[in-house]
Amino acid sequence: MIETKEAIGEPVKVIVSFSPGKIRLHFFEWQSRTYRVESMNLFHIAKDADKHLYHFSVSSDGNSYELVFDPTTLTWQLEEVVSA
Repeated sequence: MIETKEAIGEPVKVIVSFSPGKIRLHFFEWQSRTYRVESMNLFHIAKDADKHLYHFSVSSDGNSYELVFDPTTLTWQLEEVVSA
């Protein structure tokens, strides 16, 4: 199986829920399509200049998506799509 990585760098809308010490991503909307998050695969925090960015790798419909949350602007961005 050949995987294809595509850099995106576009804003997205994300529906999340919070509980003590946890964040769960449910859905995200990209290019007028809604994707249901089936699983959260990886999570890490990266420092960019003087702020922290929260990176989430999620799966939906057999593909992986890297979503990034910027808490200083309260915005989400789709960084990358990995298609199987």
